Amino acid sequence: MRRSDTVTVKAAPSARIADTVIARGQGTIILGDYVTVEDYVLLDTGSSPSATITIAARSKLKHGAVLRTYDGQIAVGVRSSIGEYSILAGHGGVRIGSAVIIGGHCYFSGADHIFDGRLAVRFQGETARGITVGDGAWFGAQCIVLDGVVVGMGCVVGAGSVVTRSLRSNMLCFGIPCKEIRPRTQEDVKDW
Repeated sequence: MRRSDTVTVKAAPSARIADTVIARGQGTIILGDYVTVEDYVLLDTGSSPSATITIAARSKLKHGAVLRTYDGQIAVGVRSSIGEYSILAGHGGVRIGSAVIIGGHCYFSGADHIFDGRLAVRFQGETARGITVGDGAWFGAQCIVLDGVVVGMGCVVGAGSVVTRSLRSNMLCFGIPCKEIRPRTQEDVKDW
């Protein structure tokens, strides 16, 4: 792992961290027991000493994932995985539950630009309400999740969906914008 700035990294002895991982910023990064951080992952806590990235036990950050707090907080629960080249932007906080699967090339944005009035968007500021994902949720590849969204426990979000509003627990959802299609049922579970 390559470190820069004054970032503090607290990694469990059993954590497996690739040499090409970059950790930077002024905050704290906590990696739990048996966490795996694959090649070319970026962990950036920004300029705030109070910013944190916490990855709980047995979770995995796959090749090329980017976690940037933008001075906020990012927390990933036990046995969750963040897919290849996925991005978590934690301005208002991103909280990922346990046993969550986030497919490759997903983008979670815990902030949004204000765009009222005639002033250029660049100068209007941002909202930062954050994102919360319940335990056991699954996001297919290339999903986008926007600021202020709460995704319920066990929710399945189809590949390529754009989640603009909160989703209830145990729902099958997909689309642009993402919509709840139907509740998950026992028939959705296959015996292999």
